[in-house]
Amino acid sequence: MYTGILLHVINKMAFVVGSYTMHFFLGRYLSEAQYGVIGTIITIINFEYIFFTDGVRQGMARSISERRYEERHLIRLGLCVQLLMIALFFAGTWFGAPFLAGILGDETLAVYIRGVAVLLPFTGIYSLMLGILNGHKAFAAEAGIGTLYPVLKLSVIPAVLFLCKDAVIGVEMGFLFAGVVTMVISIWQTARRKNEFRQTGERMSAGEYTKTMLSYMLLFCVSTVMMNLDTLILKRVSGSDEAVGYYTGVATFAKVPYFLLTAFYTVALPVVTGSYVSGEIENARDAVSDLMDLILGLVAPVAVVISAASGHILSVFYRPSYIAGQDALSFLSFAIAFLGMALVFTMVISAADRKRFIALLSVGMLTVELILCPVFTEHFSLTGTAAATFLTSGLGMLVAAVGVKRIFGMFWHKKHTLLLIWNLAAYVVCFVLFRCLPVCSFFLLAVLCAACYATMAGPAVYRLGLRKRIRR
Repeated sequence: MYTGILLHVINKMAFVVGSYTMHFFLGRYLSEAQYGVIGTIITIINFEYIFFTDGVRQGMARSISERRYEERHLIRLGLCVQLLMIALFFAGTWFGAPFLAGILGDETLAVYIRGVAVLLPFTGIYSLMLGILNGHKAFAAEAGIGTLYPVLKLSVIPAVLFLCKDAVIGVEMGFLFAGVVTMVISIWQTARRKNEFRQTGERMSAGEYTKTMLSYMLLFCVSTVMMNLDTLILKRVSGSDEAVGYYTGVATFAKVPYFLLTAFYTVALPVVTGSYVSGEIENARDAVSDLMDLILGLVAPVAVVISAASGHILSVFYRPSYIAGQDALSFLSFAIAFLGMALVFTMVISAADRKRFIALLSVGMLTVELILCPVFTEHFSLTGTAAATFLTSGLGMLVAAVGVKRIFGMFWHKKHTLLLIWNLAAYVVCFVLFRCLPVCSFFLLAVLCAACYATMAGPAVYRLGLRKRIRR
């Protein structure tokens, strides 16, 4: 499990580096208003992608991990369902583009929204193939392809500079290039493993597969809505592309802990599912406890550093005017980390096939977000938008944690409490340090952030023996 997590962490780090290189270029090269338009389109892309990425990917991975069904039939079934969804969403996005642009209050967005529709088929097939690889625990191939995607996405930069006068079209061309290449490679990697496909007499029904897929899709749809709806609400409430530009910068950095946490639930799902189906509840509980070691020791300090250094990060990475999002990033960094933890817990719960609990939790979180976000945004602008997500995702994380405890038993131990206290104390120190210390150099900021992270994560690595576990 630790090797798989390490590979996926490297994958997510590549994703973060690639994405931030792209945003660094866009944020510096374009005006705040232009960057705000691109932020709106990327938000729409994220909304669309959720129906073809994690939900489908995890549904296929879990179905294969159960080791009960005829895999060739299962893959054909998944492909048919995926192609049907792609056709429906392509049509809805293409023909509904003027309507959606009207809702957002900007008719000029219609042509860009139609460009999003072109990306869907390639991303949909690519994600399904990764689900098959994940179900076979082919973490090296899965993580390798995932690492390649953000590198290819950097084609956005030459597309914007040289190929397209319209920066938004250039961004969409970069996404398209990355989607096409990774789709071809993922199909090739899956085909290489066709001799490993399980052959049994039992076939999964279309209804059962659809229910499993929809359960994950609802969960990831809610998480994506919560990470992107706030941007659209801010656009609608404020009507300011500049405000959306600032918040796009805020959201870009706030999502770092989430990207890292996806590595944990991606590996945890097949591992915990296998233990649960085999009746090894204690092994499943130990796996969850080990995940908490890694998350509190290695991922939580990332959220701490980003939140504490929020003002410097925005003003140095983009330009001084972006400090307007300082407080929003302080909230949103933890908010998205809480949301990622809620997903980790619900992935564990899904191993026990508790679809109803997951559905109720997902709908509950979305309802609370839809109530709080417009109200908070109206009264507190950027900071209110982030604070609404902070409250909603924090509550969802706690409810999901209770659900894990009820199914698998107590997974939280004294060492986890000590790690939590350590992170909270470190946050206070880092917050005071960065608020009092002037930093104008990107290099100096990077060194300070790295030093703070090493100070927090170092003791956890040695105290919990994480280095030895990863080597094993």
